[in-house]
Amino acid sequence: MNRTKVSLLLVFLMVFFSFCGMGTQRVKNKQYTKNAHPPVLKNIAVLPEIPDDSLAIHFLQPYSDLLKNELSTFIATIDSPFYNTFGTGNLGRLSADYMLQSATKFSQSTLGIPCHFAIGNNGGIRGNLFPGEITMKDIYEVMPFENELVIVRLGGIYVDSLIQYIAQLQGSPVAGLLVQFKKGNTQKENTPVSVMVNAGIVSTESPEPLRYLPFDPSRDYLIATNSYMVLGGDGFTMFTHAKALYYPKLLLRDVVATGLKNEYEHNKTIAHRTQLRINSLDH
Repeated sequence: MNRTKVSLLLVFLMVFFSFCGMGTQRVKNKQYTKNAHPPVLKNIAVLPEIPDDSLAIHFLQPYSDLLKNELSTFIATIDSPFYNTFGTGNLGRLSADYMLQSATKFSQSTLGIPCHFAIGNNGGIRGNLFPGEITMKDIYEVMPFENELVIVRLGGIYVDSLIQYIAQLQGSPVAGLLVQFKKGNTQKENTPVSVMVNAGIVSTESPEPLRYLPFDPSRDYLIATNSYMVLGGDGFTMFTHAKALYYPKLLLRDVVATGLKNEYEHNKTIAHRTQLRINSLDH
Protein backbone atom coordinates (compact mmCIF):
# COMPACT_ATOMS: atom_id res chain seq x y z
CA MET A 1 0.00 0.00 0.00
CA ASN A 2 1.52 3.37 -0.99
CA ARG A 3 1.83 6.39 1.30
CA THR A 4 -1.14 8.22 -0.18
CA LYS A 5 -3.47 5.32 0.50
CA VAL A 6 -2.09 4.91 4.01
CA SER A 7 -2.58 8.62 4.73
CA LEU A 8 -6.14 8.57 3.45
CA LEU A 9 -6.91 5.50 5.51
CA LEU A 10 -5.51 7.13 8.64
CA VAL A 11 -7.52 10.31 8.08
CA PHE A 12 -10.67 8.24 7.57
CA LEU A 13 -10.06 6.26 10.77
CA MET A 14 -9.32 9.42 12.78
CA VAL A 15 -12.54 11.09 11.59
CA PHE A 16 -14.53 7.92 12.13
CA PHE A 17 -13.34 7.38 15.68
CA SER A 18 -13.71 11.07 16.46
CA PHE A 19 -17.38 10.89 15.58
CA CYS A 20 -17.72 7.66 17.54
CA GLY A 21 -16.14 9.36 20.54
CA MET A 22 -18.46 12.36 20.24
CA GLY A 23 -21.44 10.06 20.17
CA THR A 24 -20.21 8.20 23.23
CA GLN A 25 -19.55 11.43 25.13
CA ARG A 26 -23.04 12.72 24.43
CA VAL A 27 -24.54 9.51 25.75
CA LYS A 28 -22.37 9.74 28.89
CA ASN A 29 -23.25 13.39 29.51
CA LYS A 30 -26.98 12.70 29.31
CA GLN A 31 -26.54 9.68 31.60
CA TYR A 32 -28.98 7.45 29.80
CA THR A 33 -30.09 4.40 31.72
CA LYS A 34 -31.44 1.12 30.48
CA ASN A 35 -35.05 2.10 31.13
CA ALA A 36 -34.77 5.76 30.11
CA HIS A 37 -36.96 7.13 27.35
CA PRO A 38 -35.10 7.99 24.12
CA PRO A 39 -34.70 11.69 23.30
CA VAL A 40 -37.47 13.35 21.29
CA LEU A 41 -36.28 14.10 17.76
CA LYS A 42 -37.60 17.03 15.75
CA ASN A 43 -38.33 16.86 12.03
CA ILE A 44 -35.98 18.96 9.91
CA ALA A 45 -37.71 20.70 7.02
CA VAL A 46 -35.87 20.64 3.69
CA LEU A 47 -36.92 23.86 1.97
CA PRO A 48 -36.00 25.45 -1.40
CA GLU A 49 -34.34 28.40 0.31
CA ILE A 50 -31.72 26.15 1.93
CA PRO A 51 -28.55 26.64 -0.15
CA ASP A 52 -26.93 23.70 -1.92
CA ASP A 53 -23.83 22.26 -0.36
CA SER A 54 -21.16 23.05 -2.94
CA LEU A 55 -18.71 20.54 -1.45
CA ALA A 56 -21.25 17.72 -1.67
CA ILE A 57 -22.18 18.70 -5.23
CA HIS A 58 -18.52 18.72 -6.25
CA PHE A 59 -17.99 15.31 -4.63
CA LEU A 60 -21.05 13.71 -6.27
CA GLN A 61 -20.72 15.32 -9.71
CA PRO A 62 -18.60 12.54 -11.32
CA TYR A 63 -21.07 9.89 -10.17
CA SER A 64 -24.03 11.98 -11.31
CA ASP A 65 -22.48 12.44 -14.76
CA LEU A 66 -21.74 8.71 -15.01
CA LEU A 67 -25.32 7.82 -14.07
CA LYS A 68 -26.84 10.30 -16.54
CA ASN A 69 -24.62 8.94 -19.30
CA GLU A 70 -25.68 5.36 -18.57
CA LEU A 71 -29.39 6.16 -18.35
CA SER A 72 -29.33 8.04 -21.67
CA THR A 73 -27.80 5.06 -23.54
CA PHE A 74 -29.86 4.23 -26.65
CA ILE A 75 -31.22 0.67 -26.69
CA ALA A 76 -33.72 0.36 -29.54
CA THR A 77 -36.65 1.99 -31.33
CA ILE A 78 -40.12 0.45 -31.11
CA ASP A 79 -43.11 1.24 -33.33
CA SER A 80 -45.88 -0.09 -31.08
CA PRO A 81 -46.50 -0.04 -27.32
CA PHE A 82 -45.59 -2.86 -24.96
CA TYR A 83 -47.99 -2.95 -22.03
CA ASN A 84 -47.66 -4.43 -18.57
CA THR A 85 -51.17 -5.89 -18.54
CA PHE A 86 -51.73 -8.68 -16.03
CA GLY A 87 -51.63 -12.08 -17.73
CA THR A 88 -51.95 -10.80 -21.29
CA GLY A 89 -49.40 -7.98 -21.50
CA ASN A 90 -47.00 -8.18 -24.42
CA LEU A 91 -44.24 -6.56 -22.33
CA GLY A 92 -44.23 -9.66 -20.12
CA ARG A 93 -43.91 -11.89 -23.19
CA LEU A 94 -41.10 -9.71 -24.52
CA SER A 95 -39.10 -9.95 -21.30
CA ALA A 96 -39.74 -13.71 -21.05
CA ASP A 97 -38.44 -14.17 -24.60
CA TYR A 98 -35.18 -12.46 -23.67
CA MET A 99 -34.93 -14.47 -20.45
CA LEU A 100 -35.23 -17.68 -22.46
CA GLN A 101 -32.66 -16.53 -25.02
CA SER A 102 -30.10 -15.57 -22.36
CA ALA A 103 -30.74 -18.70 -20.31
CA THR A 104 -30.35 -20.91 -23.39
CA LYS A 105 -27.07 -19.27 -24.32
CA PHE A 106 -25.79 -20.00 -20.80
CA SER A 107 -27.16 -23.55 -20.50
CA GLN A 108 -25.90 -24.52 -23.94
CA SER A 109 -22.38 -23.41 -23.09
CA THR A 110 -22.27 -24.84 -19.55
CA LEU A 111 -24.65 -27.83 -19.61
CA GLY A 112 -24.83 -28.65 -23.31
CA ILE A 113 -28.64 -28.41 -23.45
CA PRO A 114 -31.12 -25.58 -24.12
CA CYS A 115 -33.39 -24.07 -21.51
CA HIS A 116 -36.96 -25.28 -22.04
CA PHE A 117 -39.03 -22.28 -21.01
CA ALA A 118 -38.99 -19.02 -19.07
CA ILE A 119 -41.43 -17.57 -16.58
CA GLY A 120 -41.56 -14.23 -14.77
CA ASN A 121 -43.93 -12.69 -12.25
CA ASN A 122 -46.42 -9.98 -13.14
CA GLY A 123 -45.28 -7.81 -10.23
CA GLY A 124 -41.69 -7.74 -11.48
CA ILE A 125 -42.64 -5.33 -14.28
CA ARG A 126 -43.68 -1.84 -13.19
CA GLY A 127 -44.21 0.20 -16.34
CA ASN A 128 -44.85 0.26 -20.07
CA LEU A 129 -42.78 0.96 -23.17
CA PHE A 130 -44.20 3.39 -25.71
CA PRO A 131 -43.34 3.96 -29.40
CA GLY A 132 -40.12 5.81 -30.04
CA GLU A 133 -36.56 5.56 -28.80
CA ILE A 134 -35.97 3.36 -25.77
CA THR A 135 -33.11 4.27 -23.44
CA MET A 136 -31.67 2.57 -20.37
CA LYS A 137 -33.74 4.97 -18.26
CA ASP A 138 -36.90 3.39 -19.68
CA ILE A 139 -35.61 -0.08 -18.83
CA TYR A 140 -34.90 0.98 -15.22
CA GLU A 141 -38.43 2.37 -14.91
CA VAL A 142 -39.95 -0.86 -16.26
CA MET A 143 -37.74 -3.14 -14.16
CA PRO A 144 -36.67 -1.24 -11.01
CA PHE A 145 -35.76 -4.32 -8.97
CA GLU A 146 -32.33 -5.94 -8.73
CA ASN A 147 -33.64 -9.38 -9.69
CA GLU A 148 -31.19 -11.79 -11.30
CA LEU A 149 -31.73 -14.37 -14.01
CA VAL A 150 -31.70 -17.89 -12.54
CA ILE A 151 -31.97 -21.26 -14.29
CA VAL A 152 -33.79 -23.94 -12.32
CA ARG A 153 -33.66 -27.69 -12.87
CA LEU A 154 -37.07 -28.81 -11.68
CA GLY A 155 -38.60 -32.28 -11.52
CA GLY A 156 -41.75 -32.96 -13.55
CA ILE A 157 -44.00 -33.27 -10.49
CA TYR A 158 -43.14 -29.71 -9.46
CA VAL A 159 -43.34 -28.41 -13.03
CA ASP A 160 -46.88 -29.82 -13.00
CA SER A 161 -47.58 -27.80 -9.83
CA LEU A 162 -46.13 -24.73 -11.57
CA ILE A 163 -48.47 -25.19 -14.55
CA GLN A 164 -51.44 -25.65 -12.21
CA TYR A 165 -50.51 -22.42 -10.44
CA ILE A 166 -50.18 -20.53 -13.73
CA ALA A 167 -53.70 -21.67 -14.64
CA GLN A 168 -54.97 -20.45 -11.28
CA LEU A 169 -53.34 -17.08 -11.85
CA GLN A 170 -54.87 -17.01 -15.34
CA GLY A 171 -51.61 -15.86 -16.79
CA SER A 172 -47.97 -15.04 -16.16
CA PRO A 173 -45.16 -13.82 -18.44
CA VAL A 174 -43.85 -16.95 -20.20
CA ALA A 175 -41.82 -17.98 -23.23
CA GLY A 176 -41.43 -21.51 -24.57
CA LEU A 177 -44.62 -22.61 -22.81
CA LEU A 178 -48.19 -22.82 -24.14
CA VAL A 179 -50.98 -23.50 -21.66
CA GLN A 180 -54.71 -23.77 -22.29
CA PHE A 181 -56.89 -24.08 -19.22
CA LYS A 182 -60.54 -24.52 -18.39
CA LYS A 183 -62.05 -22.07 -15.94
CA GLY A 184 -63.62 -23.44 -12.77
CA ASN A 185 -66.10 -21.87 -10.39
CA THR A 186 -63.14 -20.23 -8.66
CA GLN A 187 -59.61 -19.46 -9.83
CA LYS A 188 -58.26 -22.32 -7.69
CA GLU A 189 -60.45 -24.68 -9.68
CA ASN A 190 -58.98 -23.66 -13.05
CA THR A 191 -57.62 -26.78 -14.79
CA PRO A 192 -54.88 -27.02 -17.46
CA VAL A 193 -56.12 -29.11 -20.40
CA SER A 194 -53.26 -28.62 -22.88
CA VAL A 195 -49.59 -27.95 -22.08
CA MET A 196 -46.85 -27.69 -24.71
CA VAL A 197 -43.18 -27.08 -23.89
CA ASN A 198 -40.40 -25.78 -26.10
CA ALA A 199 -38.18 -28.60 -27.38
CA GLY A 200 -35.92 -26.59 -29.68
CA ILE A 201 -33.03 -24.18 -29.41
CA VAL A 202 -33.89 -20.50 -29.11
CA SER A 203 -31.92 -18.06 -31.23
CA THR A 204 -29.99 -15.48 -29.23
CA GLU A 205 -30.48 -12.86 -31.94
CA SER A 206 -34.14 -13.02 -32.89
CA PRO A 207 -37.41 -14.68 -31.74
CA GLU A 208 -37.66 -17.59 -34.17
CA PRO A 209 -40.63 -20.02 -34.20
CA LEU A 210 -40.24 -22.66 -31.51
CA ARG A 211 -40.80 -26.40 -31.78
CA TYR A 212 -43.12 -27.72 -29.08
CA LEU A 213 -43.74 -31.10 -27.49
CA PRO A 214 -46.42 -32.13 -24.97
CA PHE A 215 -45.46 -31.67 -21.33
CA ASP A 216 -43.98 -34.84 -19.81
CA PRO A 217 -44.38 -34.99 -15.98
CA SER A 218 -41.87 -37.86 -15.73
CA ARG A 219 -38.83 -35.77 -16.70
CA ASP A 220 -36.86 -32.75 -15.49
CA TYR A 221 -37.02 -29.35 -17.15
CA LEU A 222 -34.70 -26.35 -17.22
CA ILE A 223 -36.63 -23.19 -16.46
CA ALA A 224 -35.43 -19.59 -16.65
CA THR A 225 -36.89 -17.43 -13.88
CA ASN A 226 -35.73 -14.76 -11.44
CA SER A 227 -34.05 -14.69 -8.04
CA TYR A 228 -37.22 -13.47 -6.30
CA MET A 229 -39.35 -16.35 -7.56
CA VAL A 230 -36.64 -18.94 -6.81
CA LEU A 231 -37.17 -18.13 -3.12
CA GLY A 232 -40.91 -18.75 -3.46
CA GLY A 233 -41.89 -15.13 -4.15
CA ASP A 234 -45.45 -14.42 -5.36
CA GLY A 235 -46.51 -17.93 -4.37
CA PHE A 236 -44.11 -19.80 -6.66
CA THR A 237 -43.11 -22.15 -3.84
CA MET A 238 -42.51 -25.07 -6.21
CA PHE A 239 -39.17 -23.49 -7.15
CA THR A 240 -37.90 -24.15 -3.62
CA HIS A 241 -37.81 -27.85 -4.61
CA ALA A 242 -35.25 -27.25 -7.36
CA LYS A 243 -32.78 -30.07 -8.04
CA ALA A 244 -30.18 -27.51 -9.10
CA LEU A 245 -29.82 -23.76 -9.57
CA TYR A 246 -27.58 -22.06 -12.14
CA TYR A 247 -26.66 -18.37 -12.02
CA PRO A 248 -25.55 -16.65 -15.25
CA LYS A 249 -24.86 -13.53 -13.10
CA LEU A 250 -27.15 -11.28 -15.14
CA LEU A 251 -29.70 -8.77 -13.87
CA LEU A 252 -33.09 -9.08 -15.56
CA ARG A 253 -33.02 -5.46 -16.70
CA ASP A 254 -29.69 -6.07 -18.43
CA VAL A 255 -31.13 -9.20 -20.04
CA VAL A 256 -34.05 -7.16 -21.42
CA ALA A 257 -31.82 -4.28 -22.55
CA THR A 258 -29.43 -6.65 -24.34
CA GLY A 259 -32.30 -8.57 -25.90
CA LEU A 260 -33.91 -5.40 -27.25
CA LYS A 261 -30.59 -4.13 -28.57
CA ASN A 262 -29.72 -7.40 -30.32
CA GLU A 263 -33.16 -7.85 -31.87
CA TYR A 264 -33.25 -4.25 -33.09
CA GLU A 265 -29.77 -4.48 -34.62
CA HIS A 266 -30.63 -7.80 -36.27
CA ASN A 267 -34.14 -6.97 -37.57
CA LYS A 268 -34.34 -3.15 -37.42
CA THR A 269 -37.61 -3.61 -35.56
CA ILE A 270 -39.03 -5.27 -32.44
CA ALA A 271 -41.68 -7.96 -32.98
CA HIS A 272 -45.01 -7.14 -31.32
CA ARG A 273 -45.47 -10.41 -29.34
CA THR A 274 -49.19 -10.74 -29.99
CA GLN A 275 -49.45 -14.49 -29.30
CA LEU A 276 -51.39 -15.39 -26.15
CA ARG A 277 -49.35 -18.12 -24.49
CA ILE A 278 -51.59 -18.70 -21.49
CA ASN A 279 -55.27 -18.65 -22.38
CA SER A 280 -58.67 -19.94 -21.34
CA LEU A 281 -60.75 -22.26 -23.53
CA ASP A 282 -63.66 -19.97 -22.72
CA HIS A 283 -62.14 -17.16 -24.84
